[in-house]
Amino acid sequence: MSMEKEEIKFVQARYHQLNLSPEQAEKVLLFENMRDSRSHTHMFSAWEELDFEYSVLKGLLNEDQMAHYQQRTKEIYKMHIEHLIEQDKANETSAKETREKTDYLKNILIPSILSDVIRFATLSMGHDRSKIEYLKANYKAFLHDRRKQILVDHFRYNRTYAPIQLRSALLRHYASCLLPDYAAFESWADEPTKAVAGFIRSKLPRRTSEISEFYIGKLNESKAFSQQMKEKYYQDIKGWHVWAPEPLPEEEENKNWIMSLLLLDVNAYGFEDID
Repeated sequence: MSMEKEEIKFVQARYHQLNLSPEQAEKVLLFENMRDSRSHTHMFSAWEELDFEYSVLKGLLNEDQMAHYQQRTKEIYKMHIEHLIEQDKANETSAKETREKTDYLKNILIPSILSDVIRFATLSMGHDRSKIEYLKANYKAFLHDRRKQILVDHFRYNRTYAPIQLRSALLRHYASCLLPDYAAFESWADEPTKAVAGFIRSKLPRRTSEISEFYIGKLNESKAFSQQMKEKYYQDIKGWHVWAPEPLPEEEENKNWIMSLLLLDVNAYGFEDID
């Protein structure tokens, strides 16, 4: 038996409820090859994959086959929706932690930074104000782009079946409006913006300066609070592991932190808290 005929028999076996003819199976095989073609940048959501499959099979199946196919698809939809709902329940702990972290930023850490008016003003005095405003304008564009990405990706993959996950994602986004995420912004930025950021970064005060020591102290406060949250929400959950990226070298982490503070906006860039 040739490889092609063997593959067709495999297709007929996978769709055995439909009793596909060899000709139908051959066309389904072409669809599967197209669906599964490799790409490093594009992939179907479960919903899109089912829609694509339906768009192909509706032109191939007879009335009886179509009735069986629709019943099969209905069961797949039901199972996938149940999976999304159940999976979303697992986000409750993370959502509570994110809410508490955001409240800490909003009500404790950021006010403690902004209340020291002299130090906060001194931090940016050594830089061209127009360059900082340029970065802040681009950071605001980044925030809008990232929020749109969150919404598009969420509804593409989850539709309306994972509200806890959506709320958590938007709350994390709001946290990056309160306290800018310089590292994420730098990865997103175009080359001219990176060049301006790199210039300002090269002019940051020395690690031993009074200004740097004050703000790095705030970084350590933030890290200590994050550790408290980790212990509070996860230490008693058996088998639960919270993924964390590899820590940055201390000097790079400190510079990213001070760059984040240079981008800090007292009005959270116009974004509202998530109720």
